[in-house]
Amino acid sequence: MDKPFDWKALMAKIKGLIKQETGMDCIVEGGMGPQLPYPFFTYQIKPYIPIGITHNVDHEEFEADLNLMAHSQSVNKACSLCYMLAKLFETQQMDYLGDENNFYVVEIGDIDSSDNVITAQVERRAEFTVRLRLLDTFEDKTNTIGDIGINGANLSDKDKYK
Repeated sequence: MDKPFDWKALMAKIKGLIKQETGMDCIVEGGMGPQLPYPFFTYQIKPYIPIGITHNVDHEEFEADLNLMAHSQSVNKACSLCYMLAKLFETQQMDYLGDENNFYVVEIGDIDSSDNVITAQVERRAEFTVRLRLLDTFEDKTNTIGDIGINGANLSDKDKYK
């Protein structure tokens, strides 16, 4: 059995483009370790949304939601950064990245404010969701007629049976 879809590899590429274009880090929401200095981005993944007509095992097309959030101490900064990040998903650079990594952007959702009260301070946040369509590289290793042999000969070797 092959490995399933590699989210770590895909997110490394997307986060690399985000860093390149914004100069800011993007980390998984709720991850371990110290908080980054403001401003920064976080993400969460809803990793599998089946597409009814393509729900198969090998090379399945599926969709996923990528929720991205801008964190800042200023509401205006959080909204501006989130808008800039949403626009990045509409660029030719993201299209090229998608072509190289078997995904494309289906839809970009609305930007919403989602402030977070943290004890004595308020963290300003704005977020949006991107719907991606992806192509899984998974292949089920099943036996085919070419794998069957009789008396040590493979049935797919036609020249032996002429």
